[in-house]
Amino acid sequence: MKNASVTPALVFLIADAAVGVAFVLLPPLVMGFLLLLKDVFGVLVLPFTFLFGLAGWSSDMSSLDSVMGGLTPNVLRHPFRAISAAIMIAVGGLCSVLACGSPRAAVVERRMAPLFTLGAAVLGGPELGLIMLPAFLLQLAALRRPEMDFFSRNK
Repeated sequence: MKNASVTPALVFLIADAAVGVAFVLLPPLVMGFLLLLKDVFGVLVLPFTFLFGLAGWSSDMSSLDSVMGGLTPNVLRHPFRAISAAIMIAVGGLCSVLACGSPRAAVVERRMAPLFTLGAAVLGGPELGLIMLPAFLLQLAALRRPEMDFFSRNK
C-alpha cells in the first residue's frame, strides 16, 4: 500500500485513542471538581443555612445537587477501572504506532494492540466500546495486512 492511503488511518487511530482516553478520564475529573465546589460552597453558605433554618426556610443547595445527580452515578465508584482502561487504550495505541515502524517485524505489537483495545472496551463499558470500535477495526486490519507501512515513502 502507498503511504498516502495509509497515513490517515494512523492519524485517525491516534485521534480515536485520544478521544477514548478523554472519555474515560474527564468524567471523574469533572465530578471531583464538582464535589470540591460543593464542599467549598457548603462551607461558605453554612452561616446563612443556619440562619435560614432558624427562620424556617430550608435550602440545601439543590441546584448543585441536581447537576451532580445528572452525571453518571458510577464515575467515582470505579477509579481503578477508569485508569486501567485509559492505560490500556494508550498502550494499544502505542503498540499500533510501534508496529507501523517495522511492519513485518512487529508481529507481537500487531497482535497485542487489538487485545489492549478490547480489554479497555470491556473495562470501560459499551459506551467506550463504541468509541473505540473504529480503532479496533483499524488494528484488526493492520493485523491482517502486515505490509501496511505508515512511515516509509513508497512511490
